[in-house]
Amino acid sequence: MLVPMARMELIGPKNIFFDVLSLLHEAGTLHIEDLAKKISAGELPLDQMEVVENQLAEQERMEELLIRLRSIIKALHLPSESIDEVDRQKRYLELWQLDSKALAAEVTSVIDQVEDRTSSLAQAQFSMEAEMGLLGRYEPILQKIQPLAKQIVTTGAYDSVALLVERRYKGALEGLKKELDGITSNQCEIVSTDVDEDTTAVIMVFGKKYSEAVHKFLAMENVNQVRLPSEFQDMPFDVAYDQLRQRRADLPTQLEKVKTELEDMSRVWYTKLTTIRDVLVDKIDETSAIPKFGQTEYAFVITGWLPVDGVKDFRKMISDKFGADVIVNQLEIDEHDYAETPVALQNRKWVEPSSWVMSYLMGGKPMYGTIDPSMIWAISYPLIFGMIVGDIGYGAVMLAIILYMRFKNKDKPFVQIATGLLGPAATSAILFGVFYGEFFGAIPWEQNWIKPINLLGWTITAYNREHDVIPLMMMALGLGVIQLLFGLILGMINAIRTKHLKHAYIKGGLAGFMAGAILIIISMALLGPGIKPIVQAVGALVMGVGFVAAMRWGGIMGFVETLEILSGTASYLRIMAVGLSDAIFATAINKMAEGMPAVVGILAALFFHSLHLVLAVFTPTIHALRLNLLEFGGKYYEASNAEYKPFHKTGGEKSA
Repeated sequence: MLVPMARMELIGPKNIFFDVLSLLHEAGTLHIEDLAKKISAGELPLDQMEVVENQLAEQERMEELLIRLRSIIKALHLPSESIDEVDRQKRYLELWQLDSKALAAEVTSVIDQVEDRTSSLAQAQFSMEAEMGLLGRYEPILQKIQPLAKQIVTTGAYDSVALLVERRYKGALEGLKKELDGITSNQCEIVSTDVDEDTTAVIMVFGKKYSEAVHKFLAMENVNQVRLPSEFQDMPFDVAYDQLRQRRADLPTQLEKVKTELEDMSRVWYTKLTTIRDVLVDKIDETSAIPKFGQTEYAFVITGWLPVDGVKDFRKMISDKFGADVIVNQLEIDEHDYAETPVALQNRKWVEPSSWVMSYLMGGKPMYGTIDPSMIWAISYPLIFGMIVGDIGYGAVMLAIILYMRFKNKDKPFVQIATGLLGPAATSAILFGVFYGEFFGAIPWEQNWIKPINLLGWTITAYNREHDVIPLMMMALGLGVIQLLFGLILGMINAIRTKHLKHAYIKGGLAGFMAGAILIIISMALLGPGIKPIVQAVGALVMGVGFVAAMRWGGIMGFVETLEILSGTASYLRIMAVGLSDAIFATAINKMAEGMPAVVGILAALFFHSLHLVLAVFTPTIHALRLNLLEFGGKYYEASNAEYKPFHKTGGEKSA
């Protein structure tokens, strides 16, 4: 649900403005409203609060120090031992109480002690790791060439080039020799040997005065040469190979020394540096907030938002600190303020994954004043997923993997969100699997693995969706009709709440159109001849009134939206189509495996069922989200322009 928000206004004398600002920053509950646009537009009879010149200079200085500090922290490592949070908070408070000049001096002193050494160590680590990767690519190449290189003796008058060619192109070496003889006046020799089943090593030796012409020719012909790193280019290939191997052997030890020194520096400096970073961030944030406020000649004006439940404590906090010097008003808000009202959601834990996905994919949390559909989505997504998958075996495997991932990655928010979303979906797949009677594509009731249940004269057995498609189609269309009708009703309620009456009439008309259609369908399917004509007449009347209302208030768009309702309802047939194709695919896997020898059939079934399991996770998820987002959500959802982000300090809390 959306947290009820209150819009607060603080008015006080300018001589205590910075004390009030610091208290708000410390409390961390008020979402600051930026008054600059309203002031510039003439909506408020105020002047914009300005950052004075010396404050601006201090802010720029702190921003420069923060950039240098973050560069140092990036080079260090998070210490393996836990950080003493009490000591961290103590350091934070000590630094926060310093004036800007003393703080800048303290930060500069710390940076000067560690910046140069940290930078050089980080650069050395990066260079060594890059060199190890580079040499690792060259060593196997030189290893292939090296036996051949030992046979070649070159002097200062000769140059050499090494090539690695596929053995199937070995015959082209004769043509290459003729071309090079023409370039070098027959001062060229080519020696080659097969180094493995696929590769031939080639070394060409030629007069050094022809080196430029030879290299140019090879480049034009796109011949791949073995080009060594610069420090090895002037060495014979066999010598370069020996030195490269030695360098690769020495690098890990040198790299470990650099890493050890960085870790030692991290243990000494990491907590202090990150605490200083937090102080600088908070100081900059506090100064950056100043232009968001209004002022008169003698007073300041601050407006912002906080949850209604926090208003009493907020008033008490201001009163205890400033008494009657600061006036705190709770301003009235109406539908005109909803678009700019910051939104906070408070839902049950099992609903939070759906709330997160909804906000992310719909471009923001639902607009203030409208209905939060998080719980509806938390139910409808697993329902659609289960209707599509509908297999006990696939659902059970999914659920086992999801539970393992969830308990294995408790500290990873994204995994918790994904598993929180997919866990109910997998459970729904198991329940629908019982309804369909499917277990990895097999039907236990039809195989006599499970006997039908006789209860009160009724024989309870599974519904085989492969043999009888009509009920599945009716289930899919029925869900579509119910969900879209519900979406239109929600849209009408949202429009009434936000005082968009034209939209309310259009949504109401479309809802009436659908409700009338439902009455006609029910009368045709369930009612007897006596009452059927009456219900059909009522349904037709409701449909007609709804269509007229949609056209009256929506014009051509009303007609378009009526067509969209029909096509949107038909979109729910994808539940039947995708689910049925999944069931047929699973059945086909079993039949294929039955026609094979036992061991081969089991292996083939395991492979294809595993592949199908992956498809059974992604495909239904895409379709379930599409139906929820576009068809259902599109009928009522309006995204907010703002999210509740209170003005607060980091407070020296642990952060990487």
